[in-house]
Order: sequence, then structure tokens, then C-alpha cells
Amino acid sequence: MRRSLFLVAALFAALGSASSQTPDVVRVQVPELIKATAGKATVAEVQVIVRPGFHVQANPVRNRFLKPVVLEMPSTKVVAAGAAVYPPSKTMRLEGSDEDLVIYDGAFSIRVPLAIAQDAPQGPVKLSGTLRYQACDDRHCLFPTTIPVELGISVLR
Repeated sequence: MRRSLFLVAALFAALGSASSQTPDVVRVQVPELIKATAGKATVAEVQVIVRPGFHVQANPVRNRFLKPVVLEMPSTKVVAAGAAVYPPSKTMRLEGSDEDLVIYDGAFSIRVPLAIAQDAPQGPVKLSGTLRYQACDDRHCLFPTTIPVELGISVLR
């Protein structure tokens, strides 16, 4: 039955089309301003909100043919971003499948460890990254999408 899950995943990927792209299926909310002290570590929480009736694949996925949600926040000279920490997933089973999918739906948070450089100047810093996901409902998936994520950080001395 692994083959049937692969076929379902391939069909989901193939069914996504430009005409079926629905705006605002996934939104990101970040803290207004993260206060962080030079030379110290902190954690940013990026909240992801998935429109009712849709879900995104969890990270990590169980089936390597599915596209997990991925938050990437590249480091700068002032802020070193660690690997994103994803929340526990939920399980979902599609009709006709004998395997569970691991998903996120509703609202969930992804945590990003941040280390502020010891010599960071006091003041505002921006950290820019992306959230990549593929939103699906119980019948089809939209094309994978990447949206920008920007964290505002106020460096304190």
C-alpha cells in the first residue's frame, strides 16, 4: 500500500494548478519587535496560520515524496539563527489511504533560536527569511509556495 500513498502524493502534486492557487491560505505572524541583548541568546516564535479546511505537511514528513513546511532564517553578522524547531504534528488519513499523513493545521508556532553577536551595535536589526509550504485540502494540493518572513530585533547593550 506504500505505492498507493505514493500515487496519492503524486496525484496531489499534479492536481495543484495556477488557477487553483488561493491567496492567503497560509499567513505568518511575527513578534512586533524582539528585544535581545548583545552576546546573549533568545528565541523568536513565528506563528503560522493555516486557513480552515487546509493543512500543510509537518516537518519532518513521514513520506519523502511530500513537501514539508520549512522555515529558513539565514544568519547575518549580527544575528546567528539556529535551526528551526517545529511543533509536534497531527495525523490525518486521506480517504482510500492506509497510511497517516503528519500535518499542521489551524495556528502553530515555529521556534527559531537566535544568538546576538557580542559586538553587535545597539539598535534595530532585521532578519529576513522564508517559509516554504504546500497547502492541501482533503482532495488536492496547491503548488508549493514561498512567502517572506521578517523579524525585527532591537539589540540592547
